[in-house]
Amino acid sequence: MKVKTRIDKLLKALNKGVYEKEEVMALSLLTAIAGDSIFLLGAPGVAKSLIARRLKYAFKDAQSFEYLMNRFSTPDEIFGPVSISKLKDEDKYERVVDNYLPTATVVFLDEIWKAGPSIQNALLTVINEKIYRNGDKEIKVPMKALISASNELPMKGEGLEALWDRFIVRYEVEAISEMSSFNEMISNSSNLGMDHFDAKLGVSDDEYTQWSKAIDAIGIPENIFNVIHVIRNYIREYNEKKDNQQVPIYVSDRRWKKIVRLMRASAFLNDRKEVDLMDCFLISHCVWNEQNQIALTSQFTNDAIEKHGYSVSIDLSALKEELEDLKKDVKSETSYTKSVPVKKPVAVYDKFYRIANINTKTYGQYENFKLILIKDFKNLGASYKEVQVFNDSDSERSRTRYYHCDLKLGSNGISVVIDSTAYKLESESKTKRKNFTKSPHSAVTKEWGKRVQMFLTTSSNTKAQIDHYRNTDLKHVRTNLFVNPSKADLVEQNLYKTERDIEKLEVDIKGLEHGYRNIKADTEEKSPKYLS
Repeated sequence: MKVKTRIDKLLKALNKGVYEKEEVMALSLLTAIAGDSIFLLGAPGVAKSLIARRLKYAFKDAQSFEYLMNRFSTPDEIFGPVSISKLKDEDKYERVVDNYLPTATVVFLDEIWKAGPSIQNALLTVINEKIYRNGDKEIKVPMKALISASNELPMKGEGLEALWDRFIVRYEVEAISEMSSFNEMISNSSNLGMDHFDAKLGVSDDEYTQWSKAIDAIGIPENIFNVIHVIRNYIREYNEKKDNQQVPIYVSDRRWKKIVRLMRASAFLNDRKEVDLMDCFLISHCVWNEQNQIALTSQFTNDAIEKHGYSVSIDLSALKEELEDLKKDVKSETSYTKSVPVKKPVAVYDKFYRIANINTKTYGQYENFKLILIKDFKNLGASYKEVQVFNDSDSERSRTRYYHCDLKLGSNGISVVIDSTAYKLESESKTKRKNFTKSPHSAVTKEWGKRVQMFLTTSSNTKAQIDHYRNTDLKHVRTNLFVNPSKADLVEQNLYKTERDIEKLEVDIKGLEHGYRNIKADTEEKSPKYLS
C-alpha cells in the first residue's frame, strides 16, 4: 500500500464521527509525523481534546498523556512524582515517569499558558530535543505528537515567547458551522470511541524512523524557495510600517527550518519526491502571532503562490528583452527624419491667434474682428462653441462679441468657422523634423526573421514547460491530503496567467514581423502599431 493511500485511510478512520474537523485532524497528524507540535486555539467544547485523543490511534502501541493545566499545577503532575525510595535509599532525586509525559507517545496539554515556569522550562527541552532530564539521567522521550490548546493566546511579558515559538502549527478551531453537520452531531448517540479503528493503519516505531529519514531526502525546487522569500518580504514590509511595529509578525530562523520540514513531510505523505506549491499553503498556519494576523498571513501566502509560484521556473524576462531589442533595431533600420515645411498659427501677445480680415455685420455696424484666445481655439473641433472674438483695432480689446465658432482643417491651412463662415487663421511658414519610413535591406530582414523564429521556438518550449507542470503539478494539486482542494485554483491561475503572457508576446512579435515586411517607404510615421 502506498504511503498516501495509507494516510488517507488513516485520516478517514480518525475523522469518523467527528464533524468539520478534517483539516485540523490532518494538520495534527502531519505535524506529528514531521516530529513537531501543534497549538489549537478555540473556545471550550469545539473538540480540541477529542482530536488529541483520536491522534493516539495513529501510532501503534501508543501511550497517551493528557492534562488540564492551571496556575497551581506542579511538575509532579506532568513529569511524575519524586521516587521516595530513590531519595531515601540512594539519595537520588528521580521521578517515577511511567504513565506520565516522559513516557507518552501522544501528549495533550490543555490551557498550557497557565503552567508555571518550572513546567514551561522543562517542556522547552522536551519539545525541541525530545529529552527529559530525570535526576542525573537523560531520558529519550518517545513523544511523537504534542498537542497544546487554550482559548487564549500567551500573555505578553510573561516569558512565554520561547514556548510559543516551539509550536510550529497554530490553528484556530471553530464550532460546527454547517446546519446538516450540526444536526447530525447533536442527534448522533453512538460512542465516540475508536472501536471501529483498524490497528493495521497505525504507524509503527520503525516506520516512523524510516519515514523521518525519507522526509529529510525530499527535494525543494527553486520556485519553492522563491515563494518563501516573497512571503518573508511581505512580512518584512508589514513590520516596517509604523502602525504594525508594536505587534510585528515574528518568524525565527529555527521556525522557518521547521516549516520547510513540515512541507517536506507533506510531500512525502502525498507520495512525492519534491515539495510543490500546494505544500506552500501550510506556511499560513505557521507564521501568525496574533489572532488578527491569521487572515493577513493567509493572504500573504496566497499572493506569493499565485503571483510568484512559477516565476523562477518559467522566466519570461529573456523573451521580453528580445522583443524590446528587436523593436529598437526595427525602429532604427526602418525610420529616418527630415525637415518639412509646416504652418504655425501666428500668436499675438502669447495669448491670442490672429484671424485673417473679417467683416461681419453686427447690430447694423461693420466691425473688424481678428483675435481669438489660444485656449478657446484649442477647444474647437468637436462642435460649435460660443467663443469670444476680439476686435484687434481696439487696443484694450474691451469690445468683444460672443460667436458660435468651430474649426476646419483643409488643404489651404487652418480656418476658424464663425457662424458657419470660414476665415483663415493667419499662419507663418516654419520647418519641423518629422519621422518617415524606409524599407530595410533584404539581408537585415532575413536576420530579423531568424530572430523571430528563435523567439517563437523559445516561447513554444516555454509553453511545453507549462504543459509539463500542468501534467505533473496540476495532476495532483487537488488531492493534497493536508491542504484544502480549493487552494489549487491559485496554483492553476499562476500557470494560466503565465501562458497568456507568453501568447501576448507571440502576438506582439508576429505583429512586429508583419509590420517590417510590409512597410511603405517614404511615408510619414504615425506611431505604427507594430512598434508600439
